[in-house]
Amino acid sequence: MSILITGGMGFIGVGLAHELVAKGQDVVLFDIVIRPERVADIKDNVKIIQGDLKVWPEVMNVVRDNKVEDIFHLGAMLSVPSEINPWGSFQTNVVGTMHMMEAARLFGVKKLIFPSSVASYGLDTGEVVTDVTLQRPVTIYGASKVYGELLGRFYRRRFDLDFRSLRYGGVIGPGVKTPGIAQFYPWMIENAALGKPFECFVTEDTANPVTYFKDAIRATLQLYDAPKKNIKTVCYNINEFSPSPTARELELTIRKFIPDAKVTYKPDPVVMAFHKNQTMKVVDDRRAREEWGWRPLFSKLEDMVADFINEVRTKPQYYGLA
Repeated sequence: MSILITGGMGFIGVGLAHELVAKGQDVVLFDIVIRPERVADIKDNVKIIQGDLKVWPEVMNVVRDNKVEDIFHLGAMLSVPSEINPWGSFQTNVVGTMHMMEAARLFGVKKLIFPSSVASYGLDTGEVVTDVTLQRPVTIYGASKVYGELLGRFYRRRFDLDFRSLRYGGVIGPGVKTPGIAQFYPWMIENAALGKPFECFVTEDTANPVTYFKDAIRATLQLYDAPKKNIKTVCYNINEFSPSPTARELELTIRKFIPDAKVTYKPDPVVMAFHKNQTMKVVDDRRAREEWGWRPLFSKLEDMVADFINEVRTKPQYYGLA
């Protein structure tokens, strides 16, 4: 029996693969783009399969042929690419998720972990969002995440699939190339660590809920390992920083470690239009803490920035920054 990670070549997928291999699990990575260099150190312990979530036979075959017992369904088109191509986003994020749920049902998968997003919230949320705040996203990406959460709840009730979901903030870490509305956080730290200037594309007071990649991986594994009897809320918020740090607060924190960091501001009207609809400042994650013991390792901005800088400077080749 094996564990399948869709989007297995992505940021979190690779991290999960390393953690699961270290625990002696048989891991299958499924992705539309193959980057074997990302798992070169564990290449003998993982199986890599190129495939497309939109193609039903490819999804069915990877689950059936590998006797998949559990799934981490990370594969998705992210927020900004989804806005550029909503039609492709629908096929990957909505149809692809339906394909994965059906394959899980047909071939007896026991557990499916679905990463959602705070992008599933949207209009009229107020400054604090909880696990029961009404989800009314304004983006196609956010809408697809709400669909995935609700479809998973249906499969949990109707077919007894052990579906579990957690909502990340914007996941940040070194080497991320895909643009996103929260990408000013990692790019500001990354450029400073590399001695490069950074022109920030949001205003100094802009803030967005974010999740450091190490805590995203840790939370996902914690949810996966939690006893089934503890999973009551099913779809959970997770959070690190309350309130979310502003761009200026991040800049000042970076300067504690890199005093000569060069940061300027030139807000992009298109990006700021996204932030105009985003009013949340605090993500309440008490249910994840109470039901399965979630606690972030990097709850202080200084600790996260210090670790991020160290990752960039000690492993630039690993993150494609050399």
